[in-house]
Amino acid sequence: MLTGLAYAAEPEPNGEAELLRLLDLLNGRFDNLQQMRFVAATAADAKVNHYEAMRMQGRSFSSTQLEGRWIYSQTDKIEPGDASKGKLYRQVLQQFFITDGQIYSRAWRFNDPAVKQQGTPSDDFLLQLSPKQLSMAMSEPCLTRWAQVGEQFTGRIDPATCLLQSKYKNEKRRLFSEQIVFPSGSWFREGAYGEDNKLAFGLEEGYYVRLNRLPATKPQAD
Repeated sequence: MLTGLAYAAEPEPNGEAELLRLLDLLNGRFDNLQQMRFVAATAADAKVNHYEAMRMQGRSFSSTQLEGRWIYSQTDKIEPGDASKGKLYRQVLQQFFITDGQIYSRAWRFNDPAVKQQGTPSDDFLLQLSPKQLSMAMSEPCLTRWAQVGEQFTGRIDPATCLLQSKYKNEKRRLFSEQIVFPSGSWFREGAYGEDNKLAFGLEEGYYVRLNRLPATKPQAD
């Protein structure tokens, strides 16, 4: 684990401006409630092209014990009829680095499940994070590769290299992920193909969770 953390400690100068722009776009709060108004209802247990109402947040952070550039990313599943109700679904810490001018990100997770139970971590908590509190969420072949086109960036995990053992079947699955981030929002799709090359779960090509950027929250007046 320590080797993985040290690998990306110092980004190379080439691509640094693009990386800073990407991090700026990933910061913020997003939801797909507008999209859900137009999505046909599907069975809750549907494994393919199933949409749920989601709220996401991205927050850059630094730690006194972790080197490099990081973003805390959180996804909450929310009730379309009552946006005030939601449940924390996923927490990911993304470590960004540059190799030969190419931007990559590596996903990490908290080792202690209690962190998820406690909800969104505070800035003070993130500031004190140490390598012992984290582990890589996926292997090195599952790195996200980022490319810029105009004002948007696209990050992809390649299913040709990202192979995972299924938790439910005795087979390997090829994981894919695609995220398009731009000034007004972020689209993403993810899933996996089985050994028969059919989509085991997730969104087919051309289908995206379409998240709109939410206005920045203003501090409460005293």
